[in-house]
Amino acid sequence: MKIRLPHLSTLTAALFATVHFVASTGTPASAAPAACTQNVQEYYVASGDTLSRIAKASLGDWLMWPRIYEYPGNADVIGNNPDLLIIGMRLSIPPCPGSVESLPETAAATIEDKPAAAGAETVTVYVVTGDNWPPFTDTDWPNDGMATEIIRAAFEASDINANVEIDIIDDWNAQVTSLVKKDRYQMTFPWAMPDMDFWQTCDRLPEPMQIRCEYSKSKPIVNTTQVFFQEAGRADLGDTSLETVKTRRICRPKGFSTFDMVEAGFSIEHLVVGDSPQDCFQRLLEGSADYVALNRFVGLAVAHDMGITDNVEMSDFSIPGRLHLLAYATNSDSNRYLDDFNVGLDRIITNGVYSQIVSYFNDEFNRRLVKQ
Repeated sequence: MKIRLPHLSTLTAALFATVHFVASTGTPASAAPAACTQNVQEYYVASGDTLSRIAKASLGDWLMWPRIYEYPGNADVIGNNPDLLIIGMRLSIPPCPGSVESLPETAAATIEDKPAAAGAETVTVYVVTGDNWPPFTDTDWPNDGMATEIIRAAFEASDINANVEIDIIDDWNAQVTSLVKKDRYQMTFPWAMPDMDFWQTCDRLPEPMQIRCEYSKSKPIVNTTQVFFQEAGRADLGDTSLETVKTRRICRPKGFSTFDMVEAGFSIEHLVVGDSPQDCFQRLLEGSADYVALNRFVGLAVAHDMGITDNVEMSDFSIPGRLHLLAYATNSDSNRYLDDFNVGLDRIITNGVYSQIVSYFNDEFNRRLVKQ
């Protein structure tokens, strides 16, 4: 699944090309696909399938494999190598690119639109998030971003009569160390959380991560993909598993979290630390790094900004991630609201609102990339 990042003209063509989806028939992705839809479809992995081939057949573009990988439930069954699929594995195929032209109205519903349960009082839930993290949270994006819209939609679908007030304060550290901890806000998002089955105790975590042990987390509101970018056409690596990737020179920008890489078995002592994502890509092209490890949105945007889309490509390997809504663990009201949120989140995944939101923002990311 080594896929070269396209020129802008290729990206434009991919966005507006006619695409098709693979029906849930248990036939391989290379079979004739059915008509493209706005709905989530099931697909059962067949012999010869890779996630990139399924993406090409179902979504019209090899590069769309992260959309499948990140859809709820898929990364859990696939694991860290999107090309190692088990025959018969059930995957959810999200709506095809360009099919969701606007956000679902239910996600923008206000408290006045929601009938209150008999005797139920309206509660106000105060939530804080940050800015400048597209497409998840960003005031320059529709409805302040993908994660923000999911929060609103899930609370709207929950059983509580909640008026959710979301403030944007661009100090991420203060959100967990002060604002929520001291009850100025009841919740904060979107946050990656450590796997405590791996770490066992909080004192084993990197020091900046230890504060997160004081928080309860929701079910994942967004699944993410950290991909390993490599120099295009480089034939000498020949890596066939994540284990061999771990022996390479991997550049990770200074200040970017590494706990997820540790959980995946990487040694952070051997990482090449770049000053920035741009510096990591420069090191890659100069030959002082073999891979650049970045969230796919960050990596794609930086590559386009640097004008190096012909020179770098995504490798076959990735690390799945999850972002959550957090509540301070000792705040009983906040934790009760967290439970209500989880109910609403399950409902919007089931009724299709979630897939509409995520597909819309994936398309919006590509639209903005084309306009750069």
